Amino acid sequence: MRTRTVAATAVVVALVVLTGRTQQQTSFDGVARAACETRVGPAIVAWWRDGYGMTPWKVVDTRSTSVEDGPGGSDEVTTVIVTGESSVQRVEDGEATEPVEWSCSAQTRADDPTTVSATIREITLR
Repeated sequence: MRTRTVAATAVVVALVVLTGRTQQQTSFDGVARAACETRVGPAIVAWWRDGYGMTPWKVVDTRSTSVEDGPGGSDEVTTVIVTGESSVQRVEDGEATEPVEWSCSAQTRADDPTTVSATIREITLR
């Protein structure tokens, strides 16, 4: 029994060393993705309006593509960087869309893990 426990512990330690992520962090990934995907739509609309002088019809096909450890992480604060892509449909009756890439920082605190803040870092045409 002790041999199994030691082997299982070694596997977990190896996975954390190889990936740099713990189970607690990876469970936060889904929440961080959702927070960023929710926030990015309105941010893309504002970015498009500021850059092109018109409001697009809608933002479609938003999805996150990766989650990585972010700067400033500690035992008290978990920070991840979420990257993703969306498409901007410029006019209601048009089918043409413009692909954009985005990145977002999501953060939560150990003393209040139910509160997540998400900040859009960058939006660019793809």
